[in-house]
Amino acid sequence: MEEKKTPASAAESAAPEQPAAVPAAELRPGRRKFPTVGDLFAMLGIAFGAQIVVGTAAMVFLLFAGHGLDFKSLEPAALGKVMAALYFCSMSITLAGILYYRRARGGSGPWARFSARGLNPALLLWAFVLIFAVGVVLEPLLRLMPELSLEVGRGFWTILSLVIFAPIFEELICRGVVLGSLRGKFGVTTAWLVSSLFFGVLHGQPVQVINATVIGLVLGYVYLATDSLWSVMILHALNNAVAYLALATGHGNALLIDLVGSRTLYVLIYIAALALSAVSGYMMVRTLRRMKEAEKNPSAA
Repeated sequence: MEEKKTPASAAESAAPEQPAAVPAAELRPGRRKFPTVGDLFAMLGIAFGAQIVVGTAAMVFLLFAGHGLDFKSLEPAALGKVMAALYFCSMSITLAGILYYRRARGGSGPWARFSARGLNPALLLWAFVLIFAVGVVLEPLLRLMPELSLEVGRGFWTILSLVIFAPIFEELICRGVVLGSLRGKFGVTTAWLVSSLFFGVLHGQPVQVINATVIGLVLGYVYLATDSLWSVMILHALNNAVAYLALATGHGNALLIDLVGSRTLYVLIYIAALALSAVSGYMMVRTLRRMKEAEKNPSAA
């Protein structure tokens, strides 16, 4: 995760191609009634409702199977298998429910875009480094939040859940359905901001809400820049893989300041991370403004 150069310029150079990739008719704000603020809350309700239903069914099953109601009593590999099954079931229901709701509310057009342009190595490297950098910048705030409580087990099934299932389902929902639908009605900037907040709230716990919202800004920008879910799925998978390694080595809740022995070194890293985040944030906003202008004047794109 060392910063070798500032490849944010690669992100900027990739972004201008974006407006031409989406038909102008889909980019004119205000043409659709979906989604409203109520629709966003309804989609969150579908997600949380699916988790409650699937979780309750799992507890009943475990109770009758003689394991009791405490998931933590399972050994790590078994817990990983159970949690992977629960996640897959709840997110499958969530995705199907949100797509049905979208259609019932008049949502139309493509909801998942894939393009080989999403496999831009320089852009992906910049975004991956930026995700790490913003995580460091957020540390003073995260230290004030309740410690994250996350029981996902260990082993193959946990890796499958975190590195495969989560990137696919969460990106289809948050960048595919939510960002795409918001963009069709409100434009690129609102879609970028609100879909990131939706992604954060979807994670539930305060620490995850803050962290995932900021990460969502990076993922949302990359999706807008490439018009491809491949890119954000890869980034999401890499981020979750690093998180699993930290969890598996007993550092799930550790911050960089806890891992770096020298305070001077930590301050230097923090300053570098802050500088990268600030410069990248400015470049993202500038590029999004150009996208917004291109949406207003599609003939000039």
